[in-house]
Formats: sequence, C-alpha cells, structure tokens
Amino acid sequence: MSKKALSQSLKKSVRKLDKINNVDFKFTGTLKDVMNDPVKWAEEQAERAILENINKYLEAKKLGEEFWGEVKNKD
Repeated sequence: MSKKALSQSLKKSVRKLDKINNVDFKFTGTLKDVMNDPVKWAEEQAERAILENINKYLEAKKLGEEFWGEVKNKD
C-alpha cells in the first residue's frame, strides 16, 4: 500500500473513530450515595458506562485492528 493510500486510510479511520467516540454519559445517584460508599458508587458508574458503550468499544477496536492490518501489510 502506498503512502498516499495509507494516509487516506488513516483519514477515513479517524473520521469513523470520531463518530464512534461521541459518547453521552451522565452520572447517576446522589451525593449521599457517593458519601456512603464512594468505591461502590464509582464501580457502578464505570460498569454502567461500559455496558452502555460496549458496542462502540468493539466497533472502535475492530476499526483499529483493520487499520493496523493495512499498515502491517503495506507492501
């Protein structure tokens, strides 16, 4: 793959990744929840964020793997 084609592939991947990375996340709970058990509250937020965005993560991972395959096999 030529440098020009590789550059175009990178631009295409970045555009797709930009769309994938639009994540809307809102914290839930109250200040009392945080104060009572901050670790539990944080774990719940992280787990929810992962579950709500797992498809975007997998799509971004696939996109990265495809681009890396193009870079690796540029000859």
